[in-house]
Amino acid sequence: MIGFPTPAAYRSRPLRRSCLVSAILIPALAGAAACARPANLDLSLDRPTDHLLFRVQVASGSQPIPLSKVHQWSLHLAAADGRPVTGAAVGIDGGMPEHGHGLPTAPRAEPAGTPGDYVIKGMKFSMTGWWVLKLDVAAPDGRHDKITFNLVL
Repeated sequence: MIGFPTPAAYRSRPLRRSCLVSAILIPALAGAAACARPANLDLSLDRPTDHLLFRVQVASGSQPIPLSKVHQWSLHLAAADGRPVTGAAVGIDGGMPEHGHGLPTAPRAEPAGTPGDYVIKGMKFSMTGWWVLKLDVAAPDGRHDKITFNLVL
């Protein structure tokens, strides 16, 4: 049977093809998980939420922002008309978009005693670079909105 590959040759072609596809796709997908820092990155720490329901101000309790140390942040939450929002549930997430990983801790927001003021406990940044801090705000009256802050350490 001249000109026809042997059964062993049939088996090795898909394996070679799979290895080639993997060698191309794995680095491409790894690069897609991380994204480059935008040139016009908004670094403001006081601004309205995505759907303009609230105004949020955050600040680190330590300046400069410490690296590899757990620390606290303050958060002030107001309605769009400026009235402080008390009793809100604030979910916290974040990470490094350029590296494709999240925060190294699980921060939580707690009321700070003054209307609209909260303390974020358990913040930690493990390295310098571009970080995002994502807040998911749910007010007691049912209003819900999100905001993402950009930080460059």
